[in-house]
Amino acid sequence: MSQTDNTYSQIILGTLVKDNTLLVFPHYIDLNPILSLVLRFFKEKEPDKKIGIVLDKSESLSIFKEFIDHYSTQINISLLSSTLALEKRKRMYDEGEILVVTPQLLRNDILRQMISPESFAFLFFANAGQVKGKHASVQLMEIFQKNALFVRIAALVQERINSVEDLTEICEKLLITKIEYIEEKDQKVSSLYKTFEEKITVPINKPIYEFCFEINRYIREYQSFLEDKGINKPLAVRKEFPDFVISLRKEYDIDQQQILIRKAIELMNFVTIKELVEASGPTAALSYMERLKKREEDQEEDKLSSLTTKFARTPIFDEIFSEIRKLSELTQHPKLERLKQLILSVKNKTNFKRFYIIANHKSVFTEIADSLEEIGLKAKNLPKSRTKERQKALDIFKEKEIDVLIASHFINTAADAVIFYNVPTKFQTYLESKKYSKKVFLFITHRSQEERIYHKFRNREKSIGKIINHTKIQERLIQNQQIIFEKSIEKKMNSRTKAFVNLAKSLSRTREGRAEESEYTQTKTSETSAKHIQFLADCSYDEAKQISSLLKDKNLGNLDKLSIDEIAEIFPRSRAIEIIENIEGRKYLVSG
Repeated sequence: MSQTDNTYSQIILGTLVKDNTLLVFPHYIDLNPILSLVLRFFKEKEPDKKIGIVLDKSESLSIFKEFIDHYSTQINISLLSSTLALEKRKRMYDEGEILVVTPQLLRNDILRQMISPESFAFLFFANAGQVKGKHASVQLMEIFQKNALFVRIAALVQERINSVEDLTEICEKLLITKIEYIEEKDQKVSSLYKTFEEKITVPINKPIYEFCFEINRYIREYQSFLEDKGINKPLAVRKEFPDFVISLRKEYDIDQQQILIRKAIELMNFVTIKELVEASGPTAALSYMERLKKREEDQEEDKLSSLTTKFARTPIFDEIFSEIRKLSELTQHPKLERLKQLILSVKNKTNFKRFYIIANHKSVFTEIADSLEEIGLKAKNLPKSRTKERQKALDIFKEKEIDVLIASHFINTAADAVIFYNVPTKFQTYLESKKYSKKVFLFITHRSQEERIYHKFRNREKSIGKIINHTKIQERLIQNQQIIFEKSIEKKMNSRTKAFVNLAKSLSRTREGRAEESEYTQTKTSETSAKHIQFLADCSYDEAKQISSLLKDKNLGNLDKLSIDEIAEIFPRSRAIEIIENIEGRKYLVSG
């Protein structure tokens, strides 16, 4: 870790000591320098208290793996799981200094009294993007806030934040008072970037350009034709094709319907073919049309319902099919030649030996492999299904028996360099790849759809800065500071001051005010009782209120005295049995 980045980690630590902080970092940031400093500080500051790393179910431990591997011999780190026996889990809670746990499990175990919320000095939420609505992380924070336990909070957001409202809710639920944001390739923390990224723009050759130019002419003509017929946004038909057909039936006779449907089908497939030729070459488009032809031959007329399959029966299909076949015999995509140049150049300049190539279309796998073997590189395609062949391919890649692994998707395997032959439409895949490789290369066809996708994604990344600086966000941070300040002052009051303040408040209330307060207290008590029943019976809140009313009507003190017959008075008997069983099971959990 460089001196610059060590300084940045200390700045983050200084912020976390004073504020509940939201870290808005890209996926490819190396968090270990920051985590190491922060977690060690809180462990030394309050050695008798625990640190919680709260991982969502979908989160992996990958971002903490290096930290855990390095410090597990120095600090007792407990990885909690719901599959562990209660006794073992209780022991791990007691012995662990750093607890790695899901919000669902921590919430439930606090309710079971397996661990007290007062035990924590610091909580780190590794996936703050989930902290919205009724998520378990929100319920966990409510437990701390209702008990006036303002443990220091840090949270991490690595996915794209869609709106000001989403970020406001995250800040509100976690009582965030400060946001730390790293902009794209911020030079002051350059060494925190594990991966070097390089974008390689490849211009298409003349035959491919001329073919795409002709297809573009078709696309414009078909768009104009459909728009003249009153169809708005014809390029969006693919997503809502059934609704599109239904709308035509209401406005046009049968002959016009068939013409418009055929035009829409051809338009959608023209777009697909053009994008395939642009991004992957004529081989990918040819394979696509061959699959459509085969599928059309295998199906009966009444089963032809999809946009793609019906295209094989349109008059223009054979014409386009013939042109793409000639094009595939005439030329390859320039990316293939550029790919060979890149790999040879990287191998000669560095000690890189393993390359992972990701292409969106399997049809180009063989083309890539054959092209690489021409320059003496051993390449193997990765089967998508989880078979022995797939595992075998991964094993020989790890053992460096092959130079290049080619796949349609990214899996968590180490490689010296990851090369995206096509820009991924799901950029989460792309971001994940940056955790496992030293370099990432993106091949982009100049002035193509994939270039537009890339720039659209990058613009979304940049928009997060505007969201963070929005007035609503800044107001929420100030409100949270005020809440924490007031609670902190209240906590510091001595008993005499508290008694005096309470007496002053009591004398200042009117009779009406006291009556309203009494009514409010009764309502809150009723709500608390219903929520307790809801938890024990594992039922809805409305069902819990009915059970609460039944207890009052029967003058029964608690749920233990309720029988199946009595609950069956308000619910079906099968539901009554289920509720009784839930009560028995959950009481055991709470007591255990």
